This record gives sequence, C-alpha cells and structure tokens, in this order.
Amino acid sequence: MNESFPQLTETSSLPLLSSMCRVRRRGHFRVQGMTVTRPILCLILQGKGLLALDDIVHEAQAGELFMIKPGTTIEAVCHSDMTEFLMLSMEHMRMKRVRGQWQMTPAPSLPSDWQTGKLRIRNEHQAALRMSKLYDCYRGEHADYFISIHSQLHELLHFLTEHRLEANLEKVDPAVERSITYMRRFMSEGISMDHLAKIAGLTPSSYSRSFKKAKGMSPTDYLNQLRIEEAKKQLTEDQCVLKDVAESLGYGNEYYFSRKFKQLLGIAPSIYMKKNRLRVATVSSTGLDEQLGLLGLQPVESLNLSFHPNTNQAIAATSAKPAAQTPSLTSKLDRLRRAKPDLIIGDASCEPYYEHLKNIAPTVMIEVTRDWKQTCLRLAELTGREPQAKLYLKQVEFQQLEAGAFHASHQERKHTVWAEQANTRGASCPLQTSGSKSWMPSRRMQKGSTVEPAASRASAHVKKSSLSVIGQ
Repeated sequence: MNESFPQLTETSSLPLLSSMCRVRRRGHFRVQGMTVTRPILCLILQGKGLLALDDIVHEAQAGELFMIKPGTTIEAVCHSDMTEFLMLSMEHMRMKRVRGQWQMTPAPSLPSDWQTGKLRIRNEHQAALRMSKLYDCYRGEHADYFISIHSQLHELLHFLTEHRLEANLEKVDPAVERSITYMRRFMSEGISMDHLAKIAGLTPSSYSRSFKKAKGMSPTDYLNQLRIEEAKKQLTEDQCVLKDVAESLGYGNEYYFSRKFKQLLGIAPSIYMKKNRLRVATVSSTGLDEQLGLLGLQPVESLNLSFHPNTNQAIAATSAKPAAQTPSLTSKLDRLRRAKPDLIIGDASCEPYYEHLKNIAPTVMIEVTRDWKQTCLRLAELTGREPQAKLYLKQVEFQQLEAGAFHASHQERKHTVWAEQANTRGASCPLQTSGSKSWMPSRRMQKGSTVEPAASRASAHVKKSSLSVIGQ
C-alpha cells in the first residue's frame, strides 16, 4: 500500500480522519435522535434493524454501509441478539498554496457529491475489510499510524467511489456523476445538454444514453427535478415571490416555471405557496380524508361519489363519459362548492366527475396502491407536509419493530381493503392520462431508500442509547 498523501495541486481537497469507534450492543436497544457534526461512514458488522436519517428510514443489516452528512439527525432501533457497527468520522480540508506555503481551511462538505443514505457497493466484503483495517490502524497498531490512517482513508474513499452502484445496481458512471455535481452547483444558470455532455467527456447522444441507463430518466428531466425540489424549499419561505424563485432556478420566466412545477407535482406553485393555510377537500372511496388527518390536515369537505348509498356497485365511475348531473350529485357538488376549497384531491373514483370538480377548485387525482405509505407521501407532497409524513411513518415502523409486530398494522389492513376496492372498480374502468386532467401517479419508491418508520414511545424491553461518541 502506498503510505503517502494524495498528490496535491495548487488548490486541493483532502479528507482527514477525525475519529473511529466500534460499538457493540447486546439485545434490543434504541438510539434516540441526535445530530452529527461531521461526515460519517457507518458500517454494520452484525445484527439488523432500522436506521432513520432525518426521519427517512432504511433497513440496516450486516455488511451494509451508510453515508451520513453533517446536520443529519439519527435514530435507530435494533432487534438482534448482538449488534455491532463501525463509525468513521472525518473532516474535509481545503489545501491552498499561498506564497510557497500550504494553508489548510475547513471545507463545508466532502469532495464527492454523496447524499445521506445507504451506499450500494459492488464488493461490500472488500469495503468492510478496508474499513476494519483502517480501524486497526487508528487504534495505533502501526508505528507510522498518522500517515497510514489518512492514506488509508483516502484509498477507502477512492475504492467506494469506484465501486458504487446505482439504485438499479448498475455501476455508478463517474462521467454522469460529474455532470450531476455540476447540475447541483449551477442549477440557477442556463445549462445546456451539450455543456453537460462536454463535462462528462461524451458526445451528447452517448451522454443521454448513459444518463438514462443510470438514473432512469433524461438529463433534462433530472435537472428539472432538482430545480423543483429546490423550488419547494423556497416556496415555503415568508414573502416568497414567484418571479424571484423562477429566476433563481434558471427558468426563463415564471410562467414556464409554473408549467414545469405543475407538470411534475400536479399543482401550481401559487397553490403550493399556501400550504400552511391550504383548504383541501377530498373526493374518494379510499379514505384520503383519513390519510390527510394523519398528517394533521383536516379536509374542509370529504365526499364519496362512487357508490349508491344502498349497494356495493359503482355508479357512473364505470363510464368513460362525464357523469350526468343528477339531483343527488348536484347536492353534493353544492356542498363541496360552499366549503370553498383551494385544492381538491381525488382517487380513481372521481374520474367521471372531473369536469364538475375542476370548476369548483384545482383538482388532482392520485393513484392509490396497496402501499398506503406511498399514498401518504404523495398526499404530503401535494399539501407541503413531507416532514409530518416522514415523522409519522417513522413512528409507525419503529413502533411495529419494537413491539415485534411484523404483521400489518391496523392502518395497513384498512388501506389494503380500500386499494382492493379501487382496483376492483379500476378493472372495469382503467384510467389513463387524458386531456388536461391532473392525473398524477404516485412516485415509485425504491426499497430501503425512502420512509419506512419510528415510535413515539419506546417499548419497555428496548434499551436506550445516546452513543455520544458519534461525531466526536
């Protein structure tokens, strides 16, 4: 192994090891919420459980590696007889030569654009061996440990960079990653496909194919998604001006920005800006009003238009034509109109009534699946309640794990019934995007990459641990 620092140029970035610890715990235990102050790599050596990073929950088991960026809040619960993991804390220093002298200043983040969460590695065993060897060196088992530990850290990070995998288990393409880093840093500027391809060192056509293979979407769609995510943050700020948000994100004008925002999210940014005072109504047969209630939002009105009062047969919902204006329907629509909603959220059952509903308020139809958590997140996205949804889902899953309940919760069972009812009706009336209808399918969630749940109170048999050594 080359026991030396990486070669430095006039301006270089250098990751340095801050601390390492090996933690062993017997039986069930829980780590309460704590915030890390430095970048951390966490390697699970034994056991399995749930790890919540900023309320986004991941399944964690032996051999898996997690990246945790500064400012991230950690919670964890374990249900194994023995749990063991390595924590590696580091600092990123910026080296600059000034008048022949090297000056070192702290840098805000790691040089590689890694996001908080699970790192998928092609050779997990080799990564674990390298990190374990680094820990042995950190403990002082080598005479030249100071040079050795920082050199080994550099080699470990290089190994992880070279062997990272995408969510689809394809090898991470460094050329694509360079272009994504550029997107994140300069999303406020006009970015062309040709320029991104040049950064990647590929022709535009080759770059587009490589990007879509890695990320499942075009570079243009990915950049637009990054911009909209940033827009959602800005739109929640006080005294937000739509024109300023559009300009800060590289959109030519606010009208083009509004169209792209609605295309991706299903609602206009002017509606999203009012999320804290949004008046929402639901038209569904799948309990969307109860789902909103879980997020702390009480609908101003909730209707179910899909069934006759005394039968279990769908009415006009089985027809592709708009529903006829019957006295009963007129009465319900009048009730909805009097509630003065800012937004109407519906499921497949309100398809025949879309023309009537959109004349009352902007209307979005969402896809309801068997995964009630996915529906919960989609509702949260529409109403600006993502933090509440992540917290609730975390509480549910942690509570189930601590209670040893791997069976479906009451909410899961109830939602499964709703989804089956919707699917039964949908079988005779498949829904497709048509015209100007805001039909927004729920976003698919990768296993282990999104919210999956934490309890408001720990079970009696669960040990609590602060693990204050993390980040020291």
